[in-house]
Amino acid sequence: MPDHLTSPVPSFYFDVDLLEWVKRSNLPKFKIYPFPFKAVVAGQGSNLSEEIRLPFCREDKIPVYRRMGGGCSVFLDPGNLIVSIAFPAQGFSGIQSLFNQCNDLLIRGFNSMGLTGLYQDGISDLVLDNRKVGGASFYRTKGFGYYSAAILVSPDLSLMEKYLHHPPRQPAYRRNRPHSKFVTRLDSYIQGVPMTQMAQGLKKNLVLDQLAKSG
Repeated sequence: MPDHLTSPVPSFYFDVDLLEWVKRSNLPKFKIYPFPFKAVVAGQGSNLSEEIRLPFCREDKIPVYRRMGGGCSVFLDPGNLIVSIAFPAQGFSGIQSLFNQCNDLLIRGFNSMGLTGLYQDGISDLVLDNRKVGGASFYRTKGFGYYSAAILVSPDLSLMEKYLHHPPRQPAYRRNRPHSKFVTRLDSYIQGVPMTQMAQGLKKNLVLDQLAKSG
């Protein structure tokens, strides 16, 4: 685990092996894992002081990273399941279409496990009953796409309020709700399913054939 918040903010390095493999092979691949510790991850263009309660992060030695993709800052802990997908994709355009494809893959994966009612709202949120259960970011460069979603399986939601300000940008469906009223945990919908079993179920049901055709 890294030390407490430093300057400059370190890059989000957890998917480096995935990205390097896809660049070498020119084939799509995914990676699914519980996030290993408590951290805040900022978007590529995030204003840290505007989005993050930095004094609390420093006091509690919560590391802050900056990811490759956009979006606002998020709090992660071991109750978050990370689903990352990297794949070849021609040119630079079509970011929202590729974003939608990746979210749809994840939704269909959960449907195959018996979780229905999950849908996309805003640019990239995964939603159940009008409450966010997953957020995603996307990085696009020539010939390459990288999608990463954090699924809120069993996180400590109270720590979102502690370490994050209300975001400066929000989807319309949020309606200015605070974190505690806007997000919810997936384990309240799939009770008794451990994180490891959920990860294995997604690994069996995520099919990347369509993404391979888009590259």
